[in-house]
Amino acid sequence: MDGTPHPMLARVPELPIEAIRHAIHVEDWEQAEDLLSHHQHQLVLALAKVDLKTADRGPWLDLLSEHRGLMDELREGRDAASAELARLGAGRRGANAWLRALK
Repeated sequence: MDGTPHPMLARVPELPIEAIRHAIHVEDWEQAEDLLSHHQHQLVLALAKVDLKTADRGPWLDLLSEHRGLMDELREGRDAASAELARLGAGRRGANAWLRALK
């Protein structure tokens, strides 16, 4: 063996889709990011073992598509949470102004 990793030894790391979606659903952004970061680390290790010139790219492209979809879900979830916080902040400011006017 010449020391070069065999392209068949690298398997596509499974993306923990359900765990990430759960973290997004419960607005645990840190957990979602940790899961994605861990998966990215696994991905880097796996890609170091594969020759994409000769390997079947289909599973890797599928993974990329899944990853992009989850990133979109994460972005949408964060945007919705941010909008809700802004709405609550505006409501609080309005309530405080109303209370000051009563004094």
